[in-house]
Amino acid sequence: MIAKPGTRRPGSRGGDAAWLQRLNTTAVLRALHDLRVATVSELAKAAGVSRPTTEEALATLVTQGLAAEVRPEPAAARAVGRPARRFEFNARVGHVVGVDVGVGEIRAVTVDLRGTVVAQESALIRADSSTEVRLGEARSVMRRCAKAARVEHADILAVGVASTGIIDDNGRVALSFRLPDLPGTDLSEALRVFGTAPVLVGNDARLGTLAESWLGAARGIGDVVNVVTGRHLTAGIMLDGVVRLGRHGAAGEIAVLPEAGWRAALELIESQGDPIALFAAAGAGDAAAIATVDRFTADLSVGIAALVLAVDPDCVVVSGPLARAGEHLLAPLRTQLARRCLFPLDVRASTLGPDAVALGAAKLALTEVERDLFDSVH
Repeated sequence: MIAKPGTRRPGSRGGDAAWLQRLNTTAVLRALHDLRVATVSELAKAAGVSRPTTEEALATLVTQGLAAEVRPEPAAARAVGRPARRFEFNARVGHVVGVDVGVGEIRAVTVDLRGTVVAQESALIRADSSTEVRLGEARSVMRRCAKAARVEHADILAVGVASTGIIDDNGRVALSFRLPDLPGTDLSEALRVFGTAPVLVGNDARLGTLAESWLGAARGIGDVVNVVTGRHLTAGIMLDGVVRLGRHGAAGEIAVLPEAGWRAALELIESQGDPIALFAAAGAGDAAAIATVDRFTADLSVGIAALVLAVDPDCVVVSGPLARAGEHLLAPLRTQLARRCLFPLDVRASTLGPDAVALGAAKLALTEVERDLFDSVH
């Protein structure tokens, strides 16, 4: 478990000193986390504190396991003079688990505090499985994922859960069209596998959008519309680097509106057998395939254009299984969108594959851990 510096508040002479020490230690920790590896001088400059204060903070962080001294390379050790001491953030001091409780599959990832994936597990599940069976399988996959990462349960600091449906502020499923017996389920309680580790719950499309901004096709981009394809169509919206949920957690659920075209698009693509083969055939010049792809992208573009015209994003990401079609899908989709939008659009395919949503859930959990780790106020 991670121990944080002393928590005494100011108000007495001793309390003031302890409070200042905590602030300084947290500043050094944040600088070390951002720099990854740094000398004492580099950390002092980045944290805005003196060298002695930095050395004192590092001693505390090393004791807590949050920092470690990097041994110099043999060549550096043989050089004239003593090499500068270098420290690194110990990303393996704790981990988070992200789990995607999908309709036909459960996927989980274990991630260290640097955001590196250290284990992945998955299991197929029948779409008509009961909620009890589905959640039992999710718990099993989560435990296997921690075991595969060789992480003790006590070292899982938070869990992120992604689910289809509308999620309320308490981690309960409020509405679900794809899993009609799921509403009313408290996922934050049902998937509390790792002791007291907090469990944070979000919608799968919204968390997939978070993953695209964190590690995927929209990395570093602030305004994004993420269109999730596959056996259902939905979307996530990010503005100013924040995934938008809306008043009821339903932002992006434009597929419920028949006029958006997504129901027709889904029905068409479901009738085609292997959609990826269809797009490849269209790319190779097959006239029938081209006509079908044009119909599909025309329908799909209506809902996307509505979202684009509403929020004017920097880019549109196509994620989910159809992202594997690449330019065979994106090129005709761009053509259709150009007819409906005011400006040319940057349309990209996701690069994260089937773990995208689980990664977004892990990022949700990781953000919670970082907030706690870098919080100097409590």
